[in-house]
Amino acid sequence: MAKGGAQRSLPELRLESGQVHRACLGGLATGLYTPTRTRPTIETEDRKRISGMVSAQWKPNAEFETTLDILATRLDVAYDEFGLDIYPDDASVAGHRPVIVPGSVKLDGDTVVGATINDVRFMASREYSLNRHDLLNIGLRQTWDSDAWHASGAVNWSSAHSYHPNYDKGTVRSRAIFFAPLTYDASAGYKTIPTFTTTTDATNPANYQLYQFNIAPKDSKDWDFYTRADLSHDFDGFITKLAAGGEYHWRKRDYFRRDFNVNPAANTPLSSLGTGAYEQLPYDDFLKGVSGNTLRQFLVPVTQAYLDAFFTPAVQNSPLTAGDLRSSFVVKEKIWGAYARADYGFDVSSVAVTGNLGVRYVHTDQVASGTLTTGNVATPASFPKTFNNWLPNFNLRAELTHDLVGRLAASRVLTRPNVTDSAPRITVSTDAPTAGGGNPQLVPFLATQFDGSLEWYFNRAGSLTGAVFYKAMDDYITQQNVNIDIPGRGTVLLSTQVNGGDAKVYGVEAAYNQVFTFLPAPFDGLGVQASYTHTSVKASYTAGARPIRDELIGLSKNSANISGFYEKGPISTRLSYVWRDRYLSGTGSTTQAPVYTAPFGSLDGNISVKASDRVTFSLEGINLSGAHLYTYNDDENRFGEINYWGRTVLFGVRAEF
Repeated sequence: MAKGGAQRSLPELRLESGQVHRACLGGLATGLYTPTRTRPTIETEDRKRISGMVSAQWKPNAEFETTLDILATRLDVAYDEFGLDIYPDDASVAGHRPVIVPGSVKLDGDTVVGATINDVRFMASREYSLNRHDLLNIGLRQTWDSDAWHASGAVNWSSAHSYHPNYDKGTVRSRAIFFAPLTYDASAGYKTIPTFTTTTDATNPANYQLYQFNIAPKDSKDWDFYTRADLSHDFDGFITKLAAGGEYHWRKRDYFRRDFNVNPAANTPLSSLGTGAYEQLPYDDFLKGVSGNTLRQFLVPVTQAYLDAFFTPAVQNSPLTAGDLRSSFVVKEKIWGAYARADYGFDVSSVAVTGNLGVRYVHTDQVASGTLTTGNVATPASFPKTFNNWLPNFNLRAELTHDLVGRLAASRVLTRPNVTDSAPRITVSTDAPTAGGGNPQLVPFLATQFDGSLEWYFNRAGSLTGAVFYKAMDDYITQQNVNIDIPGRGTVLLSTQVNGGDAKVYGVEAAYNQVFTFLPAPFDGLGVQASYTHTSVKASYTAGARPIRDELIGLSKNSANISGFYEKGPISTRLSYVWRDRYLSGTGSTTQAPVYTAPFGSLDGNISVKASDRVTFSLEGINLSGAHLYTYNDDENRFGEINYWGRTVLFGVRAEF
């Protein structure tokens, strides 16, 4: 599957494909892997942000301080995507069924790396949306310090709203299709775009017919209220401080989505909408610099022409469907917490030891509400859950010598699922037989973790650190893909989240940090930072009937970074290279192969100059080396994605008043 695109109106390339473990249509033996939907794509984003911040501080004396912060921001993101979807295994359109040409198949083990397939659906697509994100945050903090007593309190309220200004800017998908033979060859490996060719001209509008038109407006509202109070007292002796506090956290997400679908009559030619309904791909350098023979020029729809033709008042005023209802949800969460902590300090011979020991209690009430559907019958449903957790923690710091520090830590930690993942919702794709959904049975997962480190400060501006870590997780959350039946769509692959069982993560870290103060001025502001992490996993779970061993989503075995920097006077600059090993990015299912992201490194840099006490200019560069991000399935013969975001350069000015 091929996909290309851009962020912040800069070019991005992306090659994307799934591999299915089954017989491709046309009589192949069962158990072979074949490609699913493939789509060369260009994505563009045009971002506009306006923000304002007010901060006020009142300090009538040395003991009392009040701070008020208010932040308001609006971000508009205009998204425009141009693509050509290729469906080598799809028989959803009546009268069409892909069939492999006998004798054209090229096998590499159990992977079909090349073939010619007749009667394949090609879909020229355009997706446009204007996404608006409004945020208001108000925070009030109060502190009081009097000799050995310390007290603080905080209240914070925020409101976020993500929406489309009106329906005709709410993810508008315009499409046109043709059917033709497809010849593909992916034997060159996942770093090369596979050959995707056809004998039909993808730039000729006479070859296209209209296909389903879709608008999917979304409206997400979030509210968050948080308050906390802390009180502590200092002591002399073994116990140096006692502290206690409590907090209350309330949050709510109200998410609404609906889909307007218009199905033109079968075999209606694209030309019936007039010449203003299409244009050629408005980029002449698509996939430039990327090897491989694939379709790089094709026709794309014009959004406004489709809106004028299909988004009529009757469509706009149509009632909500069962699919609309099951896509929308409300999740509310209330969290009460309290803690007590004792800080300690003592000497063992010449070694100074400090640390703390504490415990935190958390009570969580959550209600996830949505709509369950049976056929076209919709039933409101709510799923209340309550959790009570005790979370102890321990920290110790020992000054072994004047330049060597040892640390030990142990804790029990809680990770809650994302509110969207907990919602009773299912949203079915209009482009492929897939769906995304929530799981109201998700529970937070707990982990017991231990850390130990040694820190050698070889001079006042340099250190070398080594660390070990261990984390045992209970009921950790992972991805699950299962097949479900949806009325009017048939069987689709649902991607959701589940509690996956127990897992252990452990490893080692090393870090080096130094400012070269021994150099003559002005070079004494130069410095370097570097780190390396090696991680191992012990886990066992399944994705459908497919076993997965000793892997967790998003976790690389090795990762490293190195940064060179200069900070002196009004100038601050940094050049960094960040690299990580391959990692599991999708678990797959019984028939769908898992997805891996290949090793990736990015070179980024920034420089800022402080023109005055209140004005700072900055310049930032992202992906300066022009790196590509690749994915593949569980065998490197099974290509996945090629992502290229180009090189991004950002200029900024910060002024304080």
